[in-house]
Amino acid sequence: MLYVGWIGYQNLGDELMFDLFKQQFLKLDGSYKLESANIEHQFLKNVSFKEYDLIVLGGGSILSREPYFVHPYTVDILHQALSLNKKIMIWGTGIDWVPKSYIQQLENHEEIPLVVSDDFKLKTREVFEESAWVGVRGPLTSKVLQNFGVKNIQVSGDPGFLLTNRNLDGDQVPPFHHQEKVIGVNWGTTYNFIYGQNEIEVENQLARALNQLMDQGYKVYLFIVWNADLEAAERLYSKLHNKQSAILDKTLYNQEELMNIIQHFAFTINFKLHANYLSLASHVPFIALGYRFKVFDFIKSVDLEDYIISTDQDDITEQILHLESKIMKDQTAIISKMKMFQSLYSKRIRVPFENHLYL
Repeated sequence: MLYVGWIGYQNLGDELMFDLFKQQFLKLDGSYKLESANIEHQFLKNVSFKEYDLIVLGGGSILSREPYFVHPYTVDILHQALSLNKKIMIWGTGIDWVPKSYIQQLENHEEIPLVVSDDFKLKTREVFEESAWVGVRGPLTSKVLQNFGVKNIQVSGDPGFLLTNRNLDGDQVPPFHHQEKVIGVNWGTTYNFIYGQNEIEVENQLARALNQLMDQGYKVYLFIVWNADLEAAERLYSKLHNKQSAILDKTLYNQEELMNIIQHFAFTINFKLHANYLSLASHVPFIALGYRFKVFDFIKSVDLEDYIISTDQDDITEQILHLESKIMKDQTAIISKMKMFQSLYSKRIRVPFENHLYL
């Protein structure tokens, strides 16, 4: 088996998806060997698919990684694998690099203006229709693919729904008293490839909200999910007025260690996509900062659209303060909904392994 994803850069979200795949892989009968490849074209173009029986698209984007512009090499390469009679599995993959305006168009059942060739659409249909198993991240990804003529698409959810909080020995506990209310905050960078293209303005509005929440008695715990996020997290920390009520944790934890910290929070505010999955799996309500298409795709998959704030908005501070009040009021219902969707999608994403669809 060959697992293809954006791996090797110590980005927790992408690494945990591969880790979760390996957990499922280890349950197989032992006759398979697993290797991996980074999804970027510079790496993937050199992979010889003749050596593999099954190619798994497990991370990254079906539409490639150039901002708001489609290079269809991922589909091309999967199509080449099919031409070699190799099996394909699309395991919780989603679409990301498309404009925000498409979200409303998709909701209105309009055709989106992606500039792609008829050949690309045909290859996409053939890849999806001929794969051994297909599951995509969320309903927005499904609707984009329907625009290409792909039919019978299953929303399996992201592999992140397989996360479970196992309470490791040496449990990581934030250094606050148990009676204190703590907000977990994930901040970082995507090098300004966000809706609104202004990370500093989002950061400033987030800092203003956190300062007001600390004035109300909250503590703030900043954490990262990628080493490249540290500079941005340090900058956000510098903008917090009451350092006695704030902690910047510079450690890059694995998913289990981080969940053992998150479970102690009242709620989280998250920039990166999989920080939200970690919060969901820890049964802690979250506010998602909608910086690109994939975050909206996730939020729609769990019916929590009230709890996302787009990064191109000019009232982020006010929205965070409003949602804090809403979360405190509706906490039980939110957690119940998160548990329900995690149970639903965790069953779906296991199907290809439990039904041996890789054979």
